[in-house]
Amino acid sequence: MNLMKRTFFLILGIIFSCLSSFGQTYTGTFRTVAGNTTFHQFNRNGVGAAVYINQEATNQPILRLSSGTATANENVVLSVESDGSVGIGTNTPKAKLAVEGNILAKEIKIKTDIAVPDYVFDPNYQLPSLSSIENYVKKHRHLPEIPSAIDIQKDGVDLTVMNLALLKKVEELTLHLIAKEKEIDELKQTQKSSLQEFSERLNKLEKCRVKN
Repeated sequence: MNLMKRTFFLILGIIFSCLSSFGQTYTGTFRTVAGNTTFHQFNRNGVGAAVYINQEATNQPILRLSSGTATANENVVLSVESDGSVGIGTNTPKAKLAVEGNILAKEIKIKTDIAVPDYVFDPNYQLPSLSSIENYVKKHRHLPEIPSAIDIQKDGVDLTVMNLALLKKVEELTLHLIAKEKEIDELKQTQKSSLQEFSERLNKLEKCRVKN
């Protein structure tokens, strides 16, 4: 827990440094409240804020930053739980990082052990027919292997799973387009041959008519 205490004082130092750099004034006290939770509460231009840190492993958070002078469970800005989970804008993170609000980033990179669907291009891959996909869509109102609108509304979206599922559909669609292009080229060639044969027969008939 010494590490957590050092982290606590480091965060306090950063907060106070930021306040001083903007010419702000703050007042506060460092104290212990019920539940063996040490906290520092201060005011900046009349607006309260508080930093809480637990000294024991309890159901309470290891570290919590709150806006206002309310209790540790209100107006949460940042929460670090005893299991290492971090919540921003929430004091009940249900993941290692939970954000109650929007996220803005220049780049997001995800590492996963989910297989990238390049296996679609394997010669032995059984490409689903367009007719089978049509039947599935008519019955279920969404693409196979893609969650429905109801499921997404209920459970949310796993971006990694969804992106790879969509990639698989794009790859399958690409194979269908390649196959259709080959069929069209074959039809064009057949049509061209038929027209040429028809033209030759027509010329022969015309020559016979002229002779007679």
